[in-house]
Amino acid sequence: MVSDFKDRVRIPSKKKTLSQINSILRVAMWVCLGISGALITLCAAAYTSNSELFHVKRIDITGNAHVKRDEVLTLLDIEQGDNILSWNMNEARKRLQKHPWIKDLTVSRSFVAASVKVSITEHRPMATLFLKDRPYFISEDGLVFASSPGIYYGLMVNAPDYSREDMTKDLAQILKNIVNASALVRSKGLAVRDAAIKPGGLVDIRLANGVTLTIFGEMTPIKVEMVKKTLSELHPPEGTIMDLRCEDKVVVRNRGNYGSEG
Repeated sequence: MVSDFKDRVRIPSKKKTLSQINSILRVAMWVCLGISGALITLCAAAYTSNSELFHVKRIDITGNAHVKRDEVLTLLDIEQGDNILSWNMNEARKRLQKHPWIKDLTVSRSFVAASVKVSITEHRPMATLFLKDRPYFISEDGLVFASSPGIYYGLMVNAPDYSREDMTKDLAQILKNIVNASALVRSKGLAVRDAAIKPGGLVDIRLANGVTLTIFGEMTPIKVEMVKKTLSELHPPEGTIMDLRCEDKVVVRNRGNYGSEG
């Protein structure tokens, strides 16, 4: 009896053996699946990187008048025939946004057929600012956004006492006031010739008839109406200065001599 018991203990369990075999098979199966997945991924990557399906067929650029197409393509860093899947669109957008003429833009892409679309909104030059170092363009928002290559736009604004380093928040606000004031004066039928920024933030706006409007801060419709009334009643000669720093009156004087109030 004892001998039979010892013999039975030494015989391996069939159930345990089958379990070990199943474990080995499962491990082998997962290894095979992993290798297959890696091969599929590798093949897919090779296909997408070499397939003409993802090669850029068209690049559409709209809204650019001052920004050259070649500049846009250089900043995009992509051209026809490149693989669109390997192109970093967000980095391209950041590079384009740094261009001085670009106010806003959208960049999008399509995968099939592979194409890129860029829509640009440029700054609109409303005036040219002449500082003591060089001329610059002023946008419709009163922002100095680019240096002038010798071509001038809109209202000529002279600021000989300022340089590019002086373009602080205060001077930016003055420029915005000038752009708005000129537009308001023109809307009331008065032609503007040019403008000048004086020390302390005073602004002279010279009309086409030779009369100069001196303002500090914003121009208002009420002030423009006072100007029109004074011009109609007094018919001031060329060289007359109309000081509009007071809210409720116009001080009329010749250059260097104070005169009447209206």
